[in-house]
Amino acid sequence: MKNYLSAAAAIFPALIISSFSHVPAAHAADPLNDPESIVTLQTENDAYSIPGTDRYYTAGQSLSYVSPTGALPSPLAALGHAVFGDGAQRLEIGLQQIIFTPVKTQVYNPNPHDRPYAAELALHTTIIQDTTNTRSILQASFGVVGPDALGQTVQNGFHGFIGNTSAKGWHYQLHNEPTFNVLAGRTWRYDLAQFDNGNLTLQVLPQVTAQLGNTEIYAQAGSIVRFGSGLNSDFGASVIEPVMSGTDAYTPTQPFVWYLFGGASGRLVAHNVLVQGNDFQSSRGVGLNYLQADAEVGLAVILYGLRVTATEIFTTPEFHGAAPAFQYGSIAVSARF
Repeated sequence: MKNYLSAAAAIFPALIISSFSHVPAAHAADPLNDPESIVTLQTENDAYSIPGTDRYYTAGQSLSYVSPTGALPSPLAALGHAVFGDGAQRLEIGLQQIIFTPVKTQVYNPNPHDRPYAAELALHTTIIQDTTNTRSILQASFGVVGPDALGQTVQNGFHGFIGNTSAKGWHYQLHNEPTFNVLAGRTWRYDLAQFDNGNLTLQVLPQVTAQLGNTEIYAQAGSIVRFGSGLNSDFGASVIEPVMSGTDAYTPTQPFVWYLFGGASGRLVAHNVLVQGNDFQSSRGVGLNYLQADAEVGLAVILYGLRVTATEIFTTPEFHGAAPAFQYGSIAVSARF
């Protein structure tokens, strides 16, 4: 993980500095008629933050594919239009794993009042529907929590690979349980001001999302403010939900796109199996905080089609007795073909 941090520290400042030399745009692409596909690899970890930790939401990783616009089955296209109306559509398919641990990972019998060991492995299918200034998403996900989610295998396998100590309490993790969730959301894109003859833009991205399912039930609202060049190329950086995400879909409108961003959101949570424990059998779990909030800051760069985003996320406690604040980092790399 230190290698990732040192690489990021070397690359991102150079990208920021180079961004201030204006690169003239070629023929502007049309985000509503994009013939290219996108593949995204994303990694999130509390060790990416300073100081790094190894607790709570300790790791997440995803691999996704986004289709060209219009390339989705007719029944899904009809469903998207029935829910959201008109718009250009893409289909995203992604495999995602998220891993959670208590604070003390070197004890064999973790504190029963701390967050339980848990992981979820899920396959997401998402309709992404765009207009000029809105992005709507409708997602269904199928997965599993418990040993079949491979949280212990991935965390301790990686710790062994880098010479770190393994987490000792995974035998107390949640039991196997299938998960099914449906998520819907919309992001709006508004220009607040333009500078340098329109080459630089200040923009706001309000967003609302809601999810219903046996992993997590919540409703959320928030907004992101960003400043940079070529902002109509996407609807914000990609992160693993429930934190506000612009999704993995983007269309560069000029050869070099960059922006800095920051935002906050509030969330009302009715249920979270990864905090409260298994739904249909006895397991470890703790009391849920029903009101939660996130803040995020970061940088996004698109260089000739390759998008790199780096986000630092700050969260309020998810359960009773948690530390007052928690943060982690997210890095996503996307390529078009």
